[in-house]
Amino acid sequence: MAITPLNSFADVQDFLDQVLADNNEATALSFAPHKVFWRSLTYDQFVNGNVPGVTDPTTNLPMPVLVKGNSANSNLIMALQGIGATFGPDSVIGQMPANGPPFFTADQIASIAAWIDNGCPQ
Repeated sequence: MAITPLNSFADVQDFLDQVLADNNEATALSFAPHKVFWRSLTYDQFVNGNVPGVTDPTTNLPMPVLVKGNSANSNLIMALQGIGATFGPDSVIGQMPANGPPFFTADQIASIAAWIDNGCPQ
């Protein structure tokens, strides 16, 4: 497994940008309700806030981006993996990015998960 070390929020932002650019998906995000939200949110909003413009289709409640220290229960990770009631194969939203494949690889997701599990260093 080739996990890229992500030591700060800036590293996460750059990593997300790079993966999407490598997969030719960056332009498609201009149509998403949340846009390139990791660039429009402050560190605190990203770590403690909700995905802009998106509500949980089953509860109509805002969707937190992540759970600090708990990647397994973070919407960002579940979205990238395409798992759970909201992002699974039979869900309304489905796996992200919405225009995939290609999707993030297991190693790429593990890199972001490690940053979350490490307490989201700023």
